[in-house]
Amino acid sequence: MTSLKNVQSKSSKSCYVIFCCCTFIFAPLLIGSIIYQSSGIKIPTILSSINATFSVENLIDSPTKIIATIPHIPLESFICDKINISRFPVSSTTQTNDSFDVYRKNVLEKYCDIVPVPRYNWSSPKSYTENDIAFVIFTAAAFFHTRTTAARDTWVSRITNYYFLSATPYPYLPITVVPGAGEDKLSNMKKLFYGLQIIYKQQMNLSPDKQQKWFYIAGCDTFILPHHLLKRLHGLDYRQPIRVGGHWGQHDCPGPNGTKFQAEFPSGGAGFFFSMKLLEILQPHLTNYVENVWPRNSEISDVALSCLSHQLGVPLTKQVGFWAHPPAFTLGENGRDKFHKEPEPNDFHYIKPDEMHALDEFYIYQHMDRLINDRNWSEFTQFMRRFVASHYELLRKKRRECTLPTIEAEVKLSNK
Repeated sequence: MTSLKNVQSKSSKSCYVIFCCCTFIFAPLLIGSIIYQSSGIKIPTILSSINATFSVENLIDSPTKIIATIPHIPLESFICDKINISRFPVSSTTQTNDSFDVYRKNVLEKYCDIVPVPRYNWSSPKSYTENDIAFVIFTAAAFFHTRTTAARDTWVSRITNYYFLSATPYPYLPITVVPGAGEDKLSNMKKLFYGLQIIYKQQMNLSPDKQQKWFYIAGCDTFILPHHLLKRLHGLDYRQPIRVGGHWGQHDCPGPNGTKFQAEFPSGGAGFFFSMKLLEILQPHLTNYVENVWPRNSEISDVALSCLSHQLGVPLTKQVGFWAHPPAFTLGENGRDKFHKEPEPNDFHYIKPDEMHALDEFYIYQHMDRLINDRNWSEFTQFMRRFVASHYELLRKKRRECTLPTIEAEVKLSNK
């Protein structure tokens, strides 16, 4: 039989091991927390923890398990946290209002109180990559130098496959020309229905491995977050006729013999997907629909394409995160709970050029924050290399298209 003295000895050893384990876990956290808080930095609390399990065996008759919950120190947002410090040195020789810290204070910080700000737990899209998508973007000659260039210089600069649809050539974007479409508001119908035929022919001239699997329709004043958007296609088969969107409504559609029927449509402002298979089965119907079926005085091309798709038996697959207005309006219209329920928005519509640049910068930093806080160095490296490559590609375009301001006259000494 085991003596009482041996049991007490084993028990003492067990307690000693448990004490050492707990000290190993919590002492660094306590010291780190004291140092972190002593800096006087106020950062929103992030509720997150790790469960650590240790087993102590062979010291007493049954093993002892220690389960410790270790709270994380709050994870940082480069824009939304430490707002009272400068992130970069302030120039003492060349003052500028375009510096990051000035722009951050004047423009970027407001989004911290408007949009969701996830700091960690990034997960990559599982079913498709950015190269699987072709972005089809409506524009017009009147917008080439404003919102279309703003889109090209921001989120589009990191896109592999895209089409800017217009009736007017402009090589700097470049434009996929839709002859005879016009450039007024009514031109959207022809740009979309004729443009989809041009795109399909171009796709069929590619080898199958170069063809895109999905097509995303949006306007040139839509700011898009492709790395969020791709997640809405998870589990969907591009070889089936599918259309995907959000911010949906219902609208009357022209039926046979003067009849009408209702169909669900996704907001064209927020954008919507359709699969390669749907693009294929639309082809025989596009010209007739725009010329003979749809009212000639109606420019709502998103509804028209939805009506045609409905007639072909393709319902709308609804997804979250599609927003048809700017962030501030979206928050006011929907409330914080509804707006923030999905922390990864796909897009915002009615975005002016200045806000297009601001949102792009804000969300670039947010994505970097999440990868850094997750210590996801592989994806962080891939993202940064793509960002740097697109930056210099854009600079090369800018050098070809920009006319610099006139140089002023030399300043000479005045004669006294």
